[in-house]
Amino acid sequence: MIIDILKYILMGLVQGVTEVLPISSSGHLAIMGNILKIEDNTIAFRVFLHLASLIATLFFLRKRLFQLIKGFCLYVFKKDKTYKNEFHTCWMIVVATLPAVIFTLLVGDFIESISNTLWVIGMLLMINGFALFAFTKVKPREKQEITYIDALVMGGFQCFGLFSGISRSGSCINGASARGLKKENVADFVFIMLIPAVLGATVLELKDITSFAFSKETIILYLISFIVTLFVTYFSFELLLVTIRKSKFIYFTIYCEIIGLITLIYGLVM
Repeated sequence: MIIDILKYILMGLVQGVTEVLPISSSGHLAIMGNILKIEDNTIAFRVFLHLASLIATLFFLRKRLFQLIKGFCLYVFKKDKTYKNEFHTCWMIVVATLPAVIFTLLVGDFIESISNTLWVIGMLLMINGFALFAFTKVKPREKQEITYIDALVMGGFQCFGLFSGISRSGSCINGASARGLKKENVADFVFIMLIPAVLGATVLELKDITSFAFSKETIILYLISFIVTLFVTYFSFELLLVTIRKSKFIYFTIYCEIIGLITLIYGLVM
């Protein structure tokens, strides 16, 4: 039991860190699940972890989300023009989410079929690391206001994050960089984009749960991972904000290249 508890604590740590940082949570969960031999009720387990990350994300962004919801409602129902920016931001979030929804409907089954193939995950982790490095070289534009085109491009980039090994947050950040937007200027927008993405992943996994064994031991282990994921996800946002401000994405690039190469070789050999 002690070994199992340690395994599920580790899975919670991995989910909490990698859901936010641009190094792919789905890829790391597949890698760690393979190493730790956690194979029982994997879909139900991922739902627990995603739900914990979603709650942590909502709590971390609670003030900004309240501001947006309040502004949207006042603009729509009270015609208060001072909240025009909040109204447009809400619609831009919708626009940014559409590409991933359409992409999932078109190729979701294919993505799922390769989601646990280690050599593919390793290769995609290396691509993820290279992309993080390459898009930091794009020259920022003078005007930094986010437009609907910017939102659509970031949403298009987020589609890559549906693959295990490609980070959702990293893809959104790369999309912003591709449009010449400074990462520190769009951090809140990128973070909010993660909410429908994580919610969608949770809902999609829920439909695949056919049975769940509610044993006392399983519930305890899942709750341990849930609590660890909840706290680690929250504090990972703080770490990402510091990284964005200091432009230290090279560390994520190096990490992804090393872990990706090891995973690629391991997947091909085993």
